[in-house]
Amino acid sequence: MEKKVIKIKHITGTYTIDIPEGRLNEMQSQLDKCLNDEQAAIVVKGENGDQFVYPSDLIKNSFIAIVNREEAKV
Repeated sequence: MEKKVIKIKHITGTYTIDIPEGRLNEMQSQLDKCLNDEQAAIVVKGENGDQFVYPSDLIKNSFIAIVNREEAKV
């Protein structure tokens, strides 16, 4: 199964959110809730315990795409 990411292109930069395996529908639902003012932000926990917050205003004013993760070529 190919791994997916959410790419958010905003005037301030491009942000990438890794989608854990089996959570694609949940992440799509969170995006929809942010776009419909039902949720204030998407919060993602990093590997070392950091939290990344993507506010709904950022998401609403961005181009959003769910794409396959580009694997690093060795």
